[in-house]
Amino acid sequence: MKNIKRIIAIILCLAMAFCLTSCKKAKEPEKTTETTTVAKPSNFNPLTGETDFNKDYIGKRPIGITIQNSEPRCRPQWGLCSPDIVIEGEVEGTATKYIWLFADSSKVEKAGPFRSVRRDFVELAMGFDAILVHCGWSSGTPIGACEYLSSTGYDHIDGVCKWGSVAPNGAAAGQEYCSYTNSELIEGAIKDRNIRTDTKAEYLHPFAFYDKATKLADGDCNSIAFRIGNNNAEFTFKDGAYYGAYSGTPMKDNNGTLYSVANVIVLYLNGITYPDGYRCDMDLSKGTGILASNGTYQEITWTKGDGEDMIKLFDKDGKNEVKLNVGKSYIALARLSNADKTVIK
Repeated sequence: MKNIKRIIAIILCLAMAFCLTSCKKAKEPEKTTETTTVAKPSNFNPLTGETDFNKDYIGKRPIGITIQNSEPRCRPQWGLCSPDIVIEGEVEGTATKYIWLFADSSKVEKAGPFRSVRRDFVELAMGFDAILVHCGWSSGTPIGACEYLSSTGYDHIDGVCKWGSVAPNGAAAGQEYCSYTNSELIEGAIKDRNIRTDTKAEYLHPFAFYDKATKLADGDCNSIAFRIGNNNAEFTFKDGAYYGAYSGTPMKDNNGTLYSVANVIVLYLNGITYPDGYRCDMDLSKGTGILASNGTYQEITWTKGDGEDMIKLFDKDGKNEVKLNVGKSYIALARLSNADKTVIK
């Protein structure tokens, strides 16, 4: 009888040990793989992706300056090589103007000829939450910049400029070709008028950037030629950058520095109309385009929409956001009807 009790006791002990072992294994947490999110450096320039950005301007609104470009008297512009992004679009007829975007307003040493703004360029500045700086504006319905700025209350600074009598190319010219602005004038006006300087959260990263120099998917692009307004533009890849020219004449600033960028972005507009019979109204809703970078290119799509909507770049299927290579960018707003004039070599 004692032996039977001893055997039962041993069996019970073994059973308890098995249960304890099983419970212990059941409670062991499953192994997990840790994921690390790499944060952007604090000195990240949101317009170029570069990481040597002035710490005093981190999180601050960019500056958008309206610059004339339609006539030879305007060229070479004061400061063409300074902006982080240059956007070119039509204003009246097939004449074009620029909006120059600076993430760091202290970089505006001298920018001109400094000119009036059109409604489309107001909307382009809005899409970056940029403080718009201009010398005059278009007026009149339905597309006047004056009326649009008044109705929206968007932050802008008019006429903070210096006047001369000599154009950037050294020739005597009217005032519209001889005015310029700079950081001292702009930053003084921002302070005096108590304009908001912190960027809204949704505009902090307008574009995505590759972590390292990357070739694009659709093939080689040693040069890209296209029609923008009344300009036959061409950008040629050399020494890691694209150098611009109009009809074979190099784009350069008044100091003779050749204009070059990391990214050339041609956005085709589905339409341009003339509601007042004179000034252009560009369709900034969406379209197709070409991105050239690092000696290669890819076909893209893009969207913007209403005034404060951002320009966003996507792949050809419109599903994935397109990344840019780090560096400055030039953006052409070109007519879709001129897309057949685009030549990639």
